[in-house]
Amino acid sequence: MRILSAQALRGPNYWSHKKSKLIQVRLEVDFELDMEDKSVVAFITFNAIIFDLQKEDGLSNKTVAFFASLCLALQHNANNKVDFIAIKKTIYPSIYNIVFEYDYEETGIAAAYAAVQIIQLLNENKNVDFELDLGKIKAVTESIKPSKQVVNLLVEAKQKGIPFLLQRDKEKLQFGYGKNGIDLNDAEETNTISSLFSSHRKWRIPIIAVTGSNGKTTTTRLIAHIINLNNQKVGFTTSDGVYVDGKMVDEGDTTGPISAETVLRNKVVEVAVLETARGGIVRAGLGFDECDIAVVTNVQDDHLGISDIETLDDLAKVKGVIVNAVKQGGIAVLNADNKYTILLGQQAACKISWFSLHKNNSIFNDIKYKGNTFAFIENEHLVVLKDNIKAFEIKLTEVPITFNGTLNFMIENVLAATLACMNYGVDTSIIIKGLQSFFPSAEQTPGRMNIFEFKNCKVLVDFAHNIDGFIGIRDYLKTVESKNKIGIIVGTGDRKDEDIIELGKLSAQMFDHVLIHQVKFLRGQTAEQLIYLLIQGIDLENSGATWERVNDEIEPLKYALTIAKEGSFICALSDVLDKPIDLVNEYKKEF
Repeated sequence: MRILSAQALRGPNYWSHKKSKLIQVRLEVDFELDMEDKSVVAFITFNAIIFDLQKEDGLSNKTVAFFASLCLALQHNANNKVDFIAIKKTIYPSIYNIVFEYDYEETGIAAAYAAVQIIQLLNENKNVDFELDLGKIKAVTESIKPSKQVVNLLVEAKQKGIPFLLQRDKEKLQFGYGKNGIDLNDAEETNTISSLFSSHRKWRIPIIAVTGSNGKTTTTRLIAHIINLNNQKVGFTTSDGVYVDGKMVDEGDTTGPISAETVLRNKVVEVAVLETARGGIVRAGLGFDECDIAVVTNVQDDHLGISDIETLDDLAKVKGVIVNAVKQGGIAVLNADNKYTILLGQQAACKISWFSLHKNNSIFNDIKYKGNTFAFIENEHLVVLKDNIKAFEIKLTEVPITFNGTLNFMIENVLAATLACMNYGVDTSIIIKGLQSFFPSAEQTPGRMNIFEFKNCKVLVDFAHNIDGFIGIRDYLKTVESKNKIGIIVGTGDRKDEDIIELGKLSAQMFDHVLIHQVKFLRGQTAEQLIYLLIQGIDLENSGATWERVNDEIEPLKYALTIAKEGSFICALSDVLDKPIDLVNEYKKEF
């Protein structure tokens, strides 16, 4: 038996919304403990281990259930109030995900490792000093437990629904979010803050959470752009950085809970728009306790097979975490054209605002959603109905990000953002102004449908990295007049083989010549393996497209520009380029 990984969830998560403080252990079990053995029975009886296999959904391996029970027992006996357990077998033999509640992260992790050691000793018929293990767990708890005054303050805040952000690294304990947050500088301030709890002071700021397989960054940026025009200071997170009041405060893929906390700790922020990606939700849960509006753009075949998320149903459950986090009276904005977001809506406790590319979508006529706000496309206009009355309308040709209404995936992003802003309460004139002033540019949508003019060709940079993303680019390229379309692509090692092959096929459908630059995203595979799969897809399509591998030491965009003929159209996809905007600006001087 060994722990393959152990991580702390700190907010609403895949396993539970109400129980946000959970340890998730990925456990390999290579033996089954004899639960009838006298020494095991004596250990359980003497130490009063509560062990109930019946509630574990027919789990056959009692050793796994015993491990979970031990993790709780060790913490409980160290005066930690914990009771939640969840167990799920993975697709791999003898590997399980065990989730259990904690009061303090370090205590929960220590309990997991102690439980493994105890079970191994019992299996080897060796003596177990439970009191010694328990003493170690207690010592961990005492070393990290805050003062009694702070503990009481946290309990009071939770009872009154006041959000807080725990002390981490150099960050202080904060009560409230954004501009309404207050730091606890030392324990002597607890009485002052406690007295504020009884006042009518505001502690929260509006939070709009955005997730989906595709489109979430553009949707997040568009929502933030519109609300900024509403004269409110917006903090937002994206896959390229954290922004506060128009300025980047952190660069990188910042779509997890730590980045959300960065925004919520900033005392300037009046509204938070938080891109919330799959990885962060699975790894640590949400960085907030509830949101006013949740937006799910779509759930599509991507990232499957990672972190034991094996099916689209699993992935939908991950994306649905933000829907479950919608506060009472809040709204979820969902895609009525996507099977899995429809399922999320049907299971949701909150009110739903649906969007669709089609006016006649059957969901709009469902009696369950009568009087809700809907958005759809009619005669090349974006239309919003509220209480069955037209509340908003704009021509798609007036919305630059839709490329004159030719890009369905961008239209879906616009529909989602428009509904989010209308439900938030932004005036329609401001929304129209925002849609008209949001461009597919390096400044407003970096890495998303950015087109650059060179002397003898054009270059498109887009983050499209999965099948649906490639389909969107393929459909756009059908509108582009060029006899020499060059694609720069890369495979990703943690995707399914058939998906990588499909990306090769789609590349052959849209490009005359394909450049494969397989330096990044190996993730457990060799470059040769990934290139082989991409080439297999290109050859299967039999479109006449040619391909070549660009050597590791060669910068692929520069190479593409050197072979480009007059009128060529170059596409760099899947984040294959490092700092693409900088490269474009540099190469414009040369080509």
